Parts: sequence; C-alpha cells; structure tokens
Amino acid sequence: MSSSTSQFVVPLDGSITDPALVGGKGANLARLVDAGVSIPPGLCITTETYRVLSSDKTSKTLFERLDSLDKKEMEEATDLAAELRNHLRDRPIADVIRGKLTETLDGETPYAIRSSATAEDLPHASFAGQHDSYLNVCGIDAVIEAVRDCMASLFTDRAVSYRMKNGISHRTVANAVVVQEMVDADAAGVLFTADPDSGNRTVAVIEANFGLGESVVAGDVEPDAVRVDRPTTEIRSYRVGTKAVSIRPHDDGGTEAVELNTDRNARVLRTAQVKTLVALGDEVEALFDRPQDIEWALVDGEFVVLQARPIPSLFPTPTPEPSDDRLHVYVSMGHMQAFPEALPPLVRDVWIGYANTILDAFGLDPTASTFATEAGGRIFMDFTPILRLPLLRDVVVNRLEAVNEPVAAGIRDLLARRPEAFRPELPSPSRLPVLAQVAWTTAKLLGSVLPATLASFLASFVGDPAPPEQHEQRFVAVGKRLAAGVREQPTPEARARAASRSLSIPELLADVYPRIGPLIAAFVIGGWLQRRFPDAREDVDAIGKGFERELVTRLNLGLGDLADVARTHPEVADAIRDGKPIDEVSAVEGGDAFAEAFDAYLDEFGHRATGELDLSRPRWHEDPATLLGAIRANLATEEAGEHRDRLRRLTAEAEVAVDRLVKRANYGLLAPIRARIVRRLIRRYRAYIQIREYPKHGIAHLFDAWREAYLQAGKTLSARGVLTDADDVWFLRRTELFDALDGGEPDGDTLDGDTSDRDTSNADVLNVDIDARRAEFRRQAQMDAPPVQTSEGEVPRIEPDRRGLPADALVGTGVSSGVVEGVARVVFDPTEATVERGEILVAPSSDPGWTPLFLNAAGMVVEVGGRVSHGALVAREYGLPAVVSVAEATDRIQTGQRVRIDGTRGIVEILDDGK
Repeated sequence: MSSSTSQFVVPLDGSITDPALVGGKGANLARLVDAGVSIPPGLCITTETYRVLSSDKTSKTLFERLDSLDKKEMEEATDLAAELRNHLRDRPIADVIRGKLTETLDGETPYAIRSSATAEDLPHASFAGQHDSYLNVCGIDAVIEAVRDCMASLFTDRAVSYRMKNGISHRTVANAVVVQEMVDADAAGVLFTADPDSGNRTVAVIEANFGLGESVVAGDVEPDAVRVDRPTTEIRSYRVGTKAVSIRPHDDGGTEAVELNTDRNARVLRTAQVKTLVALGDEVEALFDRPQDIEWALVDGEFVVLQARPIPSLFPTPTPEPSDDRLHVYVSMGHMQAFPEALPPLVRDVWIGYANTILDAFGLDPTASTFATEAGGRIFMDFTPILRLPLLRDVVVNRLEAVNEPVAAGIRDLLARRPEAFRPELPSPSRLPVLAQVAWTTAKLLGSVLPATLASFLASFVGDPAPPEQHEQRFVAVGKRLAAGVREQPTPEARARAASRSLSIPELLADVYPRIGPLIAAFVIGGWLQRRFPDAREDVDAIGKGFERELVTRLNLGLGDLADVARTHPEVADAIRDGKPIDEVSAVEGGDAFAEAFDAYLDEFGHRATGELDLSRPRWHEDPATLLGAIRANLATEEAGEHRDRLRRLTAEAEVAVDRLVKRANYGLLAPIRARIVRRLIRRYRAYIQIREYPKHGIAHLFDAWREAYLQAGKTLSARGVLTDADDVWFLRRTELFDALDGGEPDGDTLDGDTSDRDTSNADVLNVDIDARRAEFRRQAQMDAPPVQTSEGEVPRIEPDRRGLPADALVGTGVSSGVVEGVARVVFDPTEATVERGEILVAPSSDPGWTPLFLNAAGMVVEVGGRVSHGALVAREYGLPAVVSVAEATDRIQTGQRVRIDGTRGIVEILDDGK
C-alpha cells in the first residue's frame, strides 16, 4: 500500500491496533486477528479520512457550537447534530481514497460496513448501537456512500446524547469505518461472557437466531436464550424463543426479514456448539482482560466473531480477590454511611487502612485478609466470615436492615439461594493457635470496654439525665484531642504520617463506648415504645422531635438566626441574595455584625462538610458557599423567627404525643404504675435520643485534621515540583505519597504562598499519571455502585413487593411518615444548589452536609439510606415525609416534575412531566 493512502485505508490484519487511527471496533478486531480469532476479512478506513471529511470551516463552526452546550440543552444539540450530519453526508470522499477502495475491494462481493468511533467499545462507554452500520452493501459506489453515512453517524441524536452524558467532547472524537466481507450466516447472535443483568462473571449468556444477528441485536424477535456455567461449561438453562422471522441478505443488496415456519420452535444451537461458543468467548475475554459483549455468526459450521466490546454496565468486582475459592459477599461502606459516591485513591487508602486496623485490634493479620476491598472507586467490606457463623448471621443482617434495607434484602437473597456457600468450616489444626490468640485478644479488648459501657447504660436509668451539652463536650473533647495529635507534629511529612495512624481502635473504643451508654438506652427505649405502641407510630415518631440541642436542629437554627441577622442589615441581605462571597458580604454596611455571627457559627460547625467521609472535599470553614446558599434560601422563603416557631411547634406536638402515649398505658389494675413507668422512660428517651449525632460531630474534628495534613503534604510535593497542584495529592496511593515525601526536604517557604516559581526538577520522581487517575475517578463517579455484590460479580436484585401500589410508583423505604405533593428539585451537589420553599428534595445521598438544604424542603427522596441514616433522622426531626433507598431516583425524577411522597408506605409517584 502506498504511503499516500496508508494513512487513510489500512488492512484489517492485526498490524494496526491503535484506536486513535482505526477506532475502538477496528482496534479490537485487529487484536482478534493478531490472536488468531476468526473474523471476516476486510479493511479499515481510518479516522484520518474522517478528519479530512470534517476539516472545512462549516464543520468546525458546528463542532464549536455543539461542544458549547451541556446536557440540559439537548433540544438545541439535536438540531445542531442534524445540521452537522447532513453537512458531512454532502461532503465528497477524496479521490485518492475512492481510488484505493476501488483497487482493493471486489465490486461483486457484498460487504458489511460498520462505524468504528474512537470513543466506541471502551471499557467505560461502549456506544453500542449509537452509530450506523450497513449490511450486504453491493458495489463500490454504494460502499463509499455507506462509508460517508457511517462517518456522519458520529452525530446521530443517540450518539450525541450518549457523549454528553458521559462527558466526552464532540470535537475530540473521530470515526473510522470497518469494511468486511459479508457473511451469509446460518445462525448468529450475541454472547456475553458475564451475565449482564446480575453481573455474575461465572455465567455466560447467549442469545441466538437463525440467519443474521440483526434480528437479535435490534430486538425484533424473541431469540433462544442460553445460560451457561462457565467453570463447568454445563448449560444451566436453554429457553427456545418464538423466533417469528430471521434476517437474510437480499439478492439486490441490503437485508430482508424472512418468516420462519418449521424452524421457529427449533433450537438454534446444539449443546456442543454452545460449549464451543463459550470457549471462544473465554478466549476473547482473556485477550481483552475483561468481560465481553461479542457478536458472532455461525458460517458453514464454524464460528466467526463480528465484533467484541466490553460490557460497560458491569460494576467492577472487588480487589484484592479472596484467597480461597468460596463465594464471598461484600457490602458497600458508602451505602452503610448513606454516601455511595466514588472516593479518590488516597481517601480510599485512608479508610481501607483504618478498616484493616480493626482486624489488627482483634488479633487478626490484616495482610492475610480481604476485609476491606475496593471496586469502582468505592470501598466494600467482606461480610463473609460473619455470614458463615449461624449465631451471628441473623443478628447482623437484622441490624443492617435498619441502616439499609436493600443491603439486608440482598444478603438474605444470597443466603436463601446459595446456602452451601455459607456453611461454616471447621478450622484446621494449624489454625487453632491463631484462633486462640484472636479469642484472647478479643476478650481483653472487650473486657476493657464492655463493663464501663454497661455501667454507663445502667446509670442512664438512675437519677436525672445529664444535660445534652455535657455529652457533646465529651465527644468533642475526644475529637479535638485526636486532631491535636495530628496538627502538633513538627513537619508536613510527620503530620501526614500521624494522620495515617492517629485512630487507634482500642483507644477509640475506650474513649467512646463508655460514653454512649445513654444513647444505647435511647435506642433500647425507642424500640420498646415501637413494640409497645404498634398502632401509635406517629406519636412515637413525634416524641423524638423538638429538641433545641439536637445537632441537626442546631445546624438549621443557626442558619435561620444568621438569616435574621442579615434581615436587620438590608445591605447584607442584598449581598447574600446576589450570591456574593463572605468577604464581600462582610464589607458592606452591617457586614461586621454578620461576619461576627457567621464566624461563631463556623467555630461550632465549620469542621463539617458535605460528603465529609471524602477527605478531598472542602470543609465549611474552607468554603462556606453551601451555608450562604441556605441563608439565601431562608431570606427568600421565610419570615424572621419562623425557624424558631417551627421548633416550638414540634416541641408542643411532642408534649401532646407524650400525654397520649401515657394515656394509652393508663389502664388495668396497675394503671398508675404503668403510666408512670412509660412517662419516665419517655423522659429519658427524649433526653438521650438528641445526642445521637454527637459522636460523629466530635470525630469530624479528626477528619478535618486529616484533610489538613494531607493537603499540606500536597503543598510540600507541589513546592518540590513533584506534583503540579496540591490537590493532586488525592490521586496518589498512600504508599506513593510517603515514598514521595521521603524523596526530598520540604520547601517551607512556599507551602502557604505563591508556588508559581516552584522547582519542577523532581516532577518525574513519581511515575504516576495524575490526569489519567482524575479521568478514571470521573468515570467511577458516573457509575451506580451496588449496595451488595459477590466475589463472582453478582449483584442481588430484589424486586419490591408492588401489590396494591400504583403501577409506576417508585418503591423504597419509608422513614418519615406523612404524604406530601410538590415540585421536585433534583440536587447532586448541595454546594451548588438550593431548595425553594415547598419543593421535594431528590438526592443521591444525605449526610450531615446536606442539612442546610432541608430548611425549605417539603419532603425528601434519597437513593440510599435506612431508618437510622442521617437523612431519615433529619426528616423525622423536621416532620418531612421521606422515602430512602429509592433506586435510580435521580434518573427517574426530573427537576420541575410534580411528585407525591408517601413516607408511611415508602412510595414515590411522578404526577406529571414538569412541562
């Protein structure tokens, strides 16, 4: 091939596998050829051809206009895409390329013409079906026209929408075209080397029909469906589809649907062919090192691969993998904390490191266990050892249910379907000394904590309850003492190392557990009240509200008080309404008074943050934009003192509910005693339940110190030229961070000042592609993480009980009773959004950082959480109907739609389209 055309047309022979030149599909096919996998012969028209085709001024202008739009402007994007598509179809193919195709292709041979975009068939974005393909194309002119149409299909509506959703620039992608000889298949279809529905990597799924595979890919028929156990190659099930038609090549080009009569109820594949096809799939998966979606054809008794791409819908399996060959069950730490978002690498390492210290504290070797693992940017905990212990299994699953119902439901499903995987094994004699040591260590650890905790619990029922301020001071003192242990270290390196070892499990247990006796008492009393008064749920809920010292209430009362301060200074209120930052608000008339009150608020709550488990996220004292947004919303929707009136109303309602519950107990011979006991228990419940957020409030001081230490380490490395920016530190692994810190002396003069003249001579000390890790983190952030998955990749999917529910209702866990209708406000980042009065907040998670948005919400829908999650507690405290663990809520519900929440039944209805 001459050099003049080699950049435009290349053979599909395995010699060129660069996706930038031949696109994703072309690169994968070339690798298959190189590996000896049978594919139809052909060639690839490269992306250089596309770039020449789209190099004119009109195309560039349309690219720029399209790239300037975001995913909210899809209607305009669709119009621009159509204009660009039509323009490219009218552009000529260069004569040199036309000549090469005429020379290379046989004018009598029919061809399959398929798009091969550079952003296609990627692990994180397959673009399956987004670009055009043409089958049985006959004649050179028809081939050239199909090639041009394929290139123009880079801008189909579905492809443009898919790129915008996945954050891929329209200008950076290009389209190659694969041209292969058309096969007249006896049968064809798709093979998934992992179950695309459950994620199970041990199950292969085949869909097959007679003729060409287009009938299967397009969903025009019910194909044969085969499920195969990959380790044994045994067929788990073979469902014969009602195959009404098959697609065949037409004599005059193109394809036609042919009605099936005798074959429609026949099996497409024999057992031996199924096994051969699965083995072929194993070979392809091994080549690409990930599960594959393979289109195949059976031609004259032999299988050929038409294309292979990753299955992007699969969530990654946890790593490291278990060391045994038994099934393991992993629970998402994020779902347990109602924060399922992805974490950057350093933050994952921090939490995995501390999770493993739990094993160490109980005498187990953390290096020999997969207790804390990671997948898709999240942390998963291996619950298998507990699930193999019959005495603990039910207790643990029941406790999990209160935190996250889907987690518990998924585990129960696995226990029911695969009981053999959870049978306990007798330890080998060589393990007995290790187990004895673990038992002794555990006994010593718990023996030093449980007596004091029990004493604290029992003391909670004696005498007058201690004021909540006293409990808060104790927890805050613990957090500040631990934080000081990090901050008082002399160098950034020492502070970073202290942050990685500042949380000793034995010390934390000794510090915290003896102090939570009253909180345990509150939970015990609360459970007893729910069982004692099952038909008075609203009253039991009401007595847990109306506390001025409850942390979430104080967060919101403080914001309301700040809004009232702003109201007394009109220029301050105007500056806040205009979205001015705090330094500009402070500069206007009355700003000093507001700044003083705001600083006092930050002194108390500034160490908290939205998504505070993610240490890379700024705390409120660093970026108070979320707080100012909440104050702005209060100014717009409330009157002065209204937040205090709400608290007084909740307190009064609680007092009435107490009287009703006591009255319910006042019956029978022992009525006075029974009523007195109930009133006394409720008094203690109300005294102690309001301290439930204090432990986390205290330990959040330590999280703030950790963030500060790691950022200082990042500044040190930036000053040395090892990192470009201090925030790059979050994309290092912990060992990389300490290796880099050990590689040179800190430049103290530049840690807190201008680093524009920093030394860059050490930029290659770390062999780390930070940009690639940032890109990978962005992709992980787009993934929907499962609450539970297995070591086989299976994600248990439990269909909710929909009996008696509206057909289209979204089902979750009702955590705060009541029914409310309102306009939905879908919020992904509370630092960038506010909720207007009466709107329904729809969110992916709800940790304490979301609290300011609850001020105006009339109800709440959250994708994760349970009855004791932060969002549920806040909703009950504020009397907001709420449903949590609503899968895909932020996808199914759009801002502006009118929705109805039933927090008692746990359902959400979409009432209109919001237009």
